[in-house]
Amino acid sequence: MIYQLCNLGNEHHIDTFFKVAVFKADNLPYFSHLTKDLSVQDIITNLPDESEVILSDLLPNNVQVAHNTRFSANGKLYNTNIGFTLTPQDKNLQELLEGYNTQEVVVMVSKRNTSHLYGTKAQPLTFTYSELNSPQPGAMKGYTLDISGSTYGKSRLFEQIQFNVYERGLAFELAQPI
Repeated sequence: MIYQLCNLGNEHHIDTFFKVAVFKADNLPYFSHLTKDLSVQDIITNLPDESEVILSDLLPNNVQVAHNTRFSANGKLYNTNIGFTLTPQDKNLQELLEGYNTQEVVVMVSKRNTSHLYGTKAQPLTFTYSELNSPQPGAMKGYTLDISGSTYGKSRLFEQIQFNVYERGLAFELAQPI
């Protein structure tokens, strides 16, 4: 099932991440950091119908992506940390996130002209979330998502490619602005 979420408060920013796709790794065909880009592009573009994916617009200035290199006894590793907030606080959204909590995922974040893929089926990232609460009436409330892990391969950068996964989403029950 592919869930299309509407993150409230989205604006258009040219050179920032504005869209995210979180793929459950156990539903993806096998690929690793050694798989050719065209093959990975084909996997992401032609997802099986049973794939589980969260699609969402990102709130402006609300995503943090770090992809750092470190050396270990096994060679070069890339540590990835991706964090962002989804709104509103809602029972259905919380249940969806709970289904992904501590699961292995692959993440694609997109700018207007590039998409960045983090993790692979062979070395996925780990998904966690937490509630974002505030006693102030105007403060943001929702869920903070944290996706992290270490992989052998660097992120995949795709330029000028429109992934149809963003168009395939089914409307989430509360996908309409309130």
